Order: sequence, then structure tokens, then C-alpha cells
Amino acid sequence: MIQREGYRVIQALVFAFLLSIGGAFGATHTVLKSETFYSIAKKYGVSLSSLMAANDVKDPRLLQIGQKLIIPTSSSVESARTQPQKKSLRIVIDPGHGGKDRGAVWGGVKESDLNLKVALKVEKDLKARGYTVIMTRRSDVFVSLEQRAKLANRYSNSIVVSIHFNASTYTSVRGAETYYAGTKGKYLAQSIQKEMVKNLKVRDRGIIHRKFSILRQTAYTAVLAECGFISNSYERSRCVTSSYQSAAARAIVAGIERYDRTY
Repeated sequence: MIQREGYRVIQALVFAFLLSIGGAFGATHTVLKSETFYSIAKKYGVSLSSLMAANDVKDPRLLQIGQKLIIPTSSSVESARTQPQKKSLRIVIDPGHGGKDRGAVWGGVKESDLNLKVALKVEKDLKARGYTVIMTRRSDVFVSLEQRAKLANRYSNSIVVSIHFNASTYTSVRGAETYYAGTKGKYLAQSIQKEMVKNLKVRDRGIIHRKFSILRQTAYTAVLAECGFISNSYERSRCVTSSYQSAAARAIVAGIERYDRTY
């Protein structure tokens, strides 16, 4: 009897606490005869699972007449729905060049600056999708190729995407291309390349097998994406825009997600 009373006191205290934060949930409902969790959820337009979760109920059969329930608001339900599911694959994003290494420079545009702008957009987008993202640099600093590979190799179950913009002495050359090393790298390169061509509306220069340092020295799947030619005046005028950089970021993220679904 004493134990039962104690339980009722604790239950009342818990409910009082939930009522004190009720703004995060919504209205309360007093259970009537013949009502069920399902009928109450339907009445208020919320899901059965969210109603049970808001009231910390595991078994819907324990509903009692006169019991007070907290009704979750649509905003709290939507917030729970939109929380990204944590992904196991970790992404190392490598904005090429930086600091004293400016990369290609054409028409006053530094490749290292463009690389970082796209990389930061990729990072933000990937994190919103539940991925853990590691950046080899987050500002205009010099990081050696060896340091980049060493950082990437600290993380198991990861992939590396090195972001670059291209240049050629033949200024008519334009388009996007992606480099890879290894079988899985080839698939990731194909996925990113396909998305870049589609999103950026650029010439498809294909995927290319190369043993660049960042591809050769990393222990896991790695690719190097060239998002456009800044040596081409028309393409450079597009590359410097925020819209183009955002499109490049979306393409890289879409390619990564396709790879993640496959491997």
C-alpha cells in the first residue's frame, strides 16, 4: 500500500514537471471512458508514437479513465521528424591549396579561395544530413599534402573529397572532371561527376585515374573534384558566384550520399 502511494506521488510529480514545460508540447487531455491512445491521437491530429513518447508511456494498454495526457504540438512533432539520423560514414573534406599555396590564379581569382568557399558549403550541407565532417582547413592557411593525408587517416570508415578548381594554358578548355584511385574511388568519382555535370550545366570531362598525393597517401576511399576552369573567362565568371558554388556543393553532397547508399 505504501509502495503504491509512493508511486502515485512520483507519478504526480513527474506530470507536474511535464506541465511546467508544457509550452514545448501543447494542450492536456483528461482520458474519458472508452478512449484509447489511438482515438486520442486521432482526435488531436498527432501520431500515436509521438503521443506515447510525450507522456513516457511504453504500453498503450495502461491508459486509465481520468488520466491526464500531454498532447504534443505539431511543431514539436515536426522537429522530431526533421532531426537528421546520425550517419556512420565520416567525410573528410579537403579544400585544396591555401595560405602561401594559392593554386591557380586567373583574372584576379585565387583557386584556394574558391575551394574553401565550396568546401564550407559542403560541410554545412553534410552536417545537416547527419554526417560527421572533418575539414583539413577552415581558413586561408597552408596545410601540406602530407598533413592532409595524415589527418584523413585518423578516421576509420571515412572517405576523402578534395575540392579544386581547374586551369589550363588553353583558355578555351572548360568543364568539370573528377580524379580517383581504387575501385570504390571510381564509383565515388562517377557519382560526384554525374551530379556536377547535371547541377552546374558544364561540359563533362569525365573521371580520370591518377595517383595524386591526396589520393595515393590516404588509407580510405578518396577523390579529387575539379569544379570548373577559372582559366576560361566565361566559366570563371560563373565560378565566382555564390549560386555556382552552392550548386557545386550540392553536387558533391549528392554524389557522397549515392556512394553511402551503395557502400
